[in-house]
Amino acid sequence: MTNGHHVNRSLEGQELPPTGSHQALEKLIELSDAIQDRKLDIKSYLEAMDALDRLYSEISQDPPSFRQTVVTAATSLDRPNLDAIFRAVERAKPTRVSTWGQDPPQPRRWLVQDWLPAGRVAMLTGEGGAGKSRLVLQLAAGIASGGDRGKWIQGPRGVLNLGRQIPDEGATVVFASWEDEPEEFDRRLFQISGNAAPWVTPNRLTKLLRANMMGEGPVWAPPQGSHIASMAELTDTGTRLRRLCEQSDARLLIMDPLAAAYASQENTRGLVRAFVSHWDDWSQSNNCTTLLLAHPPKSTAFNYAGSTDWLGAVRALWTLQRSDRDKSDNRGQSLWKLESVKGNYRGTGESVELGWDVAGDQVRWQVASDRPEQDTDGAYDYDS
Repeated sequence: MTNGHHVNRSLEGQELPPTGSHQALEKLIELSDAIQDRKLDIKSYLEAMDALDRLYSEISQDPPSFRQTVVTAATSLDRPNLDAIFRAVERAKPTRVSTWGQDPPQPRRWLVQDWLPAGRVAMLTGEGGAGKSRLVLQLAAGIASGGDRGKWIQGPRGVLNLGRQIPDEGATVVFASWEDEPEEFDRRLFQISGNAAPWVTPNRLTKLLRANMMGEGPVWAPPQGSHIASMAELTDTGTRLRRLCEQSDARLLIMDPLAAAYASQENTRGLVRAFVSHWDDWSQSNNCTTLLLAHPPKSTAFNYAGSTDWLGAVRALWTLQRSDRDKSDNRGQSLWKLESVKGNYRGTGESVELGWDVAGDQVRWQVASDRPEQDTDGAYDYDS
């Protein structure tokens, strides 16, 4: 960090305004020896990353102002130099360790009780056209509103409950879609609403944020100009999406579909693990579950069209597929099975049969009765 020491000399004896960027520069100067010697502890590593985040934020939001700031500080900091500092800080990052504490552990937190853990990465896969997006939108509406006394999907044979992590007034959900425009969300929410879903109203869904990602690019991709097999990294799109979640204190981020969010090789273990690990670390740090909607499986054994490491990396994996009991050719009358294929913090193999509750203009998922309903108004175009 020779450049860092140069900055230190240039700042000595000068009266500079205590702006965020100057404070960030001073913090990096203070930590420069530890960074160079790769001897950061956890506290100083977090301080260095916070300083870098402030500098990145300023250079991306107001480049002319930032350039003037660094000229005043007699430095040559720019985006490439910030990237070099970031890599140096990452190399100096300590391994996080802990010991068994004296206090009893806190109960596990759930977004969907026993199905979807809070603050981790999970995945939902299923057939194309099964209704994954609509099912997850119904879940998003339940979390954002608090549901019907904690219920977000119910029917003649039971309910699926939200976890105690969700307050009665609901929690913020960010639904990032690379496929559907905001107006389509409005149409689907209108169809989900009605007497059977009293929690789906505009007044109760102010915490449901629809992020229009069409044309925004992936959140994870190899550096520009690199081969797809290269180690990928967080993109500017991913940074903006994370910032939205952090600023809104979101408890759930939905990325639909994974194929648009992840622009690296899906069948290479190391690349898959790096992506999930990076997002899992962010999810835990911000108590924001990341739910990925994936393409239909190629292998019924692994439930995802790519590396088997998707199954190993995510903390929960759901599948949505036709029930073995379904004998109907009419999609509006068919039975589907939502199954917990993997749950690291509970047993696997839990499943619930779902069907479409179709009444007039309303179309929503419900826990199915013993047989598919026969009084629906024909088939409906249930996209994914």
